[in-house]
Amino acid sequence: MRQALTATRQASCQKPNSRKSINQNPIAQKNKATIPFNWPVVSTLALLTAIPAIPAIFILLIVAIAGNNPELAAMINSAYFDAPAAVYVHGGSGILFFLTMPWQFSPRLRQQYVSWHKVAGRIAVIAGCVMALSGIWMHQQLTPDEQGARYFILIIMSFAICLCFLMAVWHIVNRNITRHQRWMARAVAIILAAVTPIFTGLVVMLMFSSFDQLFSTAASLHHQYDRLLGIAINLAIVEFVFSKKAAAS
Repeated sequence: MRQALTATRQASCQKPNSRKSINQNPIAQKNKATIPFNWPVVSTLALLTAIPAIPAIFILLIVAIAGNNPELAAMINSAYFDAPAAVYVHGGSGILFFLTMPWQFSPRLRQQYVSWHKVAGRIAVIAGCVMALSGIWMHQQLTPDEQGARYFILIIMSFAICLCFLMAVWHIVNRNITRHQRWMARAVAIILAAVTPIFTGLVVMLMFSSFDQLFSTAASLHHQYDRLLGIAINLAIVEFVFSKKAAAS
């Protein structure tokens, strides 16, 4: 009888310790701590998406409040006031994309905040598609007379973005995480082709600015095909990273 009572007391004393070990779960905490945040990629994406997003915030505010203020209105292109709906849709979706997309590339955030990752990912995908398609609308509203190669490349770019996002959604629905991540990366790479011309334009200027006629021709070609060049460069970088990871694994 005494042995039974002693065993019961020992078991009751051990229960809190087992609960404590479950609650603390040091192995799980260690695993979480070792999951990389992926700061280089996240910060680079945040910086690149901020290049168009921060001016978009500025433009949206001025369009919203500067209707009767000529001094504020003079700070931006007057064409924005002729197409406020297109500006709000394109700029607003771009800001949402800037606030949500870069963080999707952090493994630690994906693991520790699963619900947030899913909600923010859906917002980012919808915002990216709206931003892509409304870019065509913006072009029609602000530069309707420009219907050359630049315009058709914009259409191709916009639908390519939507296609990549749709492929990413399709693969995550089918639980293929690797392919989902690859198509998301491709979609972001194509979106950032709108930013890449800033850097390629700088290269053109440094290479040809000393030759007036040649620079004029190069600048004109760059203006027409800069988005296509940006898509090619960005996708090449993404595919190189994929192949490098595949070789390492």
